[in-house]
Amino acid sequence: MDSIVERIMDKEKWPSLEMPENLELLNELADREFDSGTFPGMLAALLMYHQIVEALCVHLLEDCHFLIQLALYPATIHFKVDQSKMLGSYIKDLRETVDFKDKDKFIGKVEEFNRIRNTIVHKMRRSNDGELLPMLRKGRAFFEGILDLYVGIQDDFCLIFHSYKKDIFRDYAENDLLPEPDE
Repeated sequence: MDSIVERIMDKEKWPSLEMPENLELLNELADREFDSGTFPGMLAALLMYHQIVEALCVHLLEDCHFLIQLALYPATIHFKVDQSKMLGSYIKDLRETVDFKDKDKFIGKVEEFNRIRNTIVHKMRRSNDGELLPMLRKGRAFFEGILDLYVGIQDDFCLIFHSYKKDIFRDYAENDLLPEPDE
């Protein structure tokens, strides 16, 4: 059986967050630090949220790449997401890939979150903690909005992948039928 057919037929092989248990732990740590109400705790939380946002963006890029592979089948295309990029690069890559539900809203919230984080980090040496606390609270609010959008977007991708599995690839898998390559 063709690798893309094998992949769509096994939900465990669909794109997923890398090490979700670590991200969940990171989110719990960040929430605990943020809820401490101290400037160092809230700042540490924002930086942890930033790492989570990067992971969400990478996952959405992998979803987009998988969708493109499914749509092009039986032609093939290969993608690799460089996981050593900065958040701004992932935002650019998301902007340049296929459209998906709430794409513009998601990108907008991620951009604003990143702007807030950058502003806080660069203003730390010229501002007092009290001036930056409202920005930290705003950053957390954007993070929570990003998470909410991500969950909805992910649900939509799962429905799309399930539809491909059920409506397009089922016959290939059941009958081990593969389209003939174009000559």
